[in-house]
Amino acid sequence: MERPLIFLLIVGSLIGAGIILSFYGSQLATQNLTIKEENLDPGSSMEVIVELDPSIGEAGVYGILLAKFEENMIHVSVFDPLGSQILSETVDQESTEKRFKIDSSGSYKMVIENAGLEETQIVAGIGYMPDNNTLSVGIVGFLILVVGLIGIGGIVVYTIRNRRKDKLS
Repeated sequence: MERPLIFLLIVGSLIGAGIILSFYGSQLATQNLTIKEENLDPGSSMEVIVELDPSIGEAGVYGILLAKFEENMIHVSVFDPLGSQILSETVDQESTEKRFKIDSSGSYKMVIENAGLEETQIVAGIGYMPDNNTLSVGIVGFLILVVGLIGIGGIVVYTIRNRRKDKLS
């Protein structure tokens, strides 16, 4: 087998492994989230409720993805099982993620309000913050994918140099 073909097989394997690990890491990170998708009319709100227990995880996380971003128009609040507001903020970008401490066991509620003038599609999730091992699977997959893509560039340079040498000989 020629060297470029062997390198191409190795790089192709790295890219494939990187893609698989990236998708698997994403799946692991989102498996413990309660996710809700809704078109939110102006002046209306949506709620996402999840049962959380500090013995399972001490940190919670919520994430919001907006289809149409308008500045200062989407407001998010998170309430603990006793009804106390533990987080409150106005969304300042299309994709937002915030962490919060899980102090007691019970139903945590996230309320999203649309103060804008247009209907907005919102995807919201709330649940346990994934641990570092779970997050590292996706990061390692991404790094392997980058190494594979750099390897493709190296193969191209190697092949071009060898063709020039063959033409000059």
